[in-house]
Amino acid sequence: MAGLEELKRRLQPIFFDADGNVVPPPAADGTSDDSSSDDCEVLDGGTVNLLSRSSDEYNISKLGFHKRTTRPDGDYATDKAYRCSCHDMHIFDSVGNGASSVVHRAIYVPVHRVLALKKINIFDKEKRQQILNEIRTLSAASCYPGLVEFQGVFYTPDSGEIYFALEYMDGGSLADIIRVKKFITEPVLSHMLQKVLLALRYLHEVRRLVHRDIKPANLLLNLKGDTKITDFGVSSGLHDSVTMCATFLGSVTYMSPERIRNENYSYAADIWSLGLTALECATGRYPYDVNGGEADLMLQILEDPSPTPPQHMHSEEFCSFIDACLQKDADARPTCDQLLSHSFIKKYEGPGVDLAEYNKSVHDPAERLSQIAHVSS
Repeated sequence: MAGLEELKRRLQPIFFDADGNVVPPPAADGTSDDSSSDDCEVLDGGTVNLLSRSSDEYNISKLGFHKRTTRPDGDYATDKAYRCSCHDMHIFDSVGNGASSVVHRAIYVPVHRVLALKKINIFDKEKRQQILNEIRTLSAASCYPGLVEFQGVFYTPDSGEIYFALEYMDGGSLADIIRVKKFITEPVLSHMLQKVLLALRYLHEVRRLVHRDIKPANLLLNLKGDTKITDFGVSSGLHDSVTMCATFLGSVTYMSPERIRNENYSYAADIWSLGLTALECATGRYPYDVNGGEADLMLQILEDPSPTPPQHMHSEEFCSFIDACLQKDADARPTCDQLLSHSFIKKYEGPGVDLAEYNKSVHDPAERLSQIAHVSS
């Protein structure tokens, strides 16, 4: 426990439970509250009303959701509606479980399209901010190529569950590829990272968002060759180029040093996470020792030299890319735009890599046929 005590001494006011895991800070009344001033109300007729700090109001029912944005003078500025009904869904098996949600495969019957339904309980107070973050981000960028496509959201009163209807990425995640292939070759990884960087640049420069949870499990693939970012539950908006975040959310495993020190942080925090993700994908292993628990891992990230790829196994360009992403000083890390011009990305540009064929090669053809038959039946 010595490592935990040292971390507590150096990193206050981060809060830990008895096992050394990071937990949300207590609110003024002594309770744990992650939702700040966002409010939730279940209205008559089975509708959930979510009111965000930005004065956006979301009414979610079993028929879909309606967004209303209020001007400072009290007038309604915009209305936007998504009709995505629970009655239109044929829900199948679970295809994944996260820390705060379960994902099911489903068919959207009106167009016979396979979707992923992400299920979150609305009555779990700590998850309400996650729900709002997901709705805000996905509804505002529902068709951007590098983000998982958003079809809508609906509420089931009987269970108290909010369902996000998302594009079904039938190629799995980068984490799945690592499990099957053990590692990803540099040419393939370069093409994948180019797609991720384009999407991350959009989040940073257009949406002014820090994703805060870039990791292999949140980078999804489809059999058409796309690589897309998902899971915006802990993302945070920055209103201008000098605004910084100051909250401690996301996966500690891929967290940047400035976030672990509980300092203000910005877009560069995502670049660190992307660098760790790329290094893990290329080598097949996470570069830090996780056996000592979260406190020990955080001390490694702070105190140890940044990890590097084995130079005898990887190109000079890839080693340079990782070195740029994993600078301890956030100001020294490149932007997405700069990384898109990096020699590692430029080296493999062109028609030499077929990501669609590669993604298909990860999956057992017999298993794929079985899945298609199951969904189609």
